[in-house]
Amino acid sequence: MGDSNATYRYSGKEFQPAPWLPALIPVRERVEARIAALGFPARFNSILLNRYADGEERMGWHSDDEPELGPEPIVVALSLGAERPLRLRWRDRRSEAFNVWLPNDSLLLMGPGTQQQLQHALLPRRVPGLRISLTFRYVS
Repeated sequence: MGDSNATYRYSGKEFQPAPWLPALIPVRERVEARIAALGFPARFNSILLNRYADGEERMGWHSDDEPELGPEPIVVALSLGAERPLRLRWRDRRSEAFNVWLPNDSLLLMGPGTQQQLQHALLPRRVPGLRISLTFRYVS
């Protein structure tokens, strides 16, 4: 979902965003304000919505480093529903992978440099319950 010019390529496919749902516009504005308060002025023109029915659904290792996200993208994830760990690892494997637990209504800022240095994954876990992840980004 996003602005009409926020076309996004992922896994070799091009995605034209659906228009913003009116209910998500104030959510985007609140996320932008929170991130700006941390010293990262950001404007987001796109959002990916991922629904995980339970802990068995997953997303493999990746970085959000597609060219249209710019050289140092800022990606912000709003997690709703069941708490689950996001697994992170250094691309150069300098140390062991680690978890960042994402409880309901948490906001994770992946700031400049994160996508160049780290990969992340949502691995299968024995965690019951629905989880929704809203990831905000700027597509140029």
